[in-house]
Parts: sequence; structure tokens; C-alpha cells
Amino acid sequence: MSEFVLELRHRTPPQDWIAAICAIHDDVFLREPFAWTPDTSQENAEDLHRLAGDPSFSAVIAWHAGEPVGYAYGHRLPADHGWWRAIPEPLPAEFTDEWDGRTFALVSLAVLPNRRGHGVGRRLIDSLLGSRGEERAVLSVQPTALSTQSIYRHLGWRLIGRNGPFAGITPPRWDVYVMETLSRPSPAP
Repeated sequence: MSEFVLELRHRTPPQDWIAAICAIHDDVFLREPFAWTPDTSQENAEDLHRLAGDPSFSAVIAWHAGEPVGYAYGHRLPADHGWWRAIPEPLPAEFTDEWDGRTFALVSLAVLPNRRGHGVGRRLIDSLLGSRGEERAVLSVQPTALSTQSIYRHLGWRLIGRNGPFAGITPPRWDVYVMETLSRPSPAP
């Protein structure tokens, strides 16, 4: 793949970004190995609009020839978020204690299928996390997405457990990964 361009935004992104992220999300996640429902697309759009209003929200989009080919976005976990309580296996308090600025939640990452294998996902993650001031990052992955999990492990993420079950969420359980050191230099976009 020829060169692609990364564009990073903090706080509320423009509507064309929201539309691009939603289109890529649907292309990637409304197929196997991911679990979805007829409402997944609409629920994702609503969640993205809600999250984009968070002052700690950040997003990066990869563009190729003027077209969006991938994205990553997330936000800072608030101190009272309760993220860790959904993991049934006990984790040490020094790990689960939260304070403002400790943890960034990588909420969603996707690269179009025909653009994978060229380092787009890695550059999206590096750009997004490199722009942040938090100590660590967390993400959750559907348990059926084995190749996705393999990529995260290759990039230095560590599996810490499976959370859930969550009523009304598809799938009801998610594998949770953490990257504990975010003091990496950010690549040039």
C-alpha cells in the first residue's frame, strides 16, 4: 500500500469524521469473527456521539488517497469508572485503583480489510496513545476475534482477564488487555 496519512483530533471531531468512523466500523465489525445484532450499527453511532462530547476524547483517522481506511479513538477513564469491577478474577488494588489521568480507554480501532497488513493499525495506536498523557491504556476485544488479539499481544498489550457478563451487550463477555507504559515517542503523522 502506498503511503497513508494520519490525522489526530482531540475533543469533538467534525461530523465527516463521525460518518467516516461509523462507515469503517460497520464494514469491519458487522461480519465474522465479530458478534453483532441488527442494532449494532445504530448503537455504535450513538455511543460515538456520546463519547465524542467527553473533553478527554481523542481520535485518529488513517487516510489513503483522500479516503478513510482506519481509525482509533478513546477517552480517559474517570477515577470512579468501575472498569475493573466487571472482571470476575480479583486484581490487586494497586492495579485497579484509578485516578484522573491514570488510564486511557482505547474504545475502538478498525482498519478496512483491504488495508490490513501494512502497519496502519500499529500507526493508529502509536499516534493515538503517543498523544496522551495517561500512564496506561486498556481495551477490550471480543473473545472470538483471535487474530485481533494476536496483533494486540504482538504490539505489547497484555491480557488481564475477561469481563462480563453484561446484560443487553453483544457479546456478553470481552477479553481485557492493558498496555502499562505509555512513555513511547509518538511517530510523525
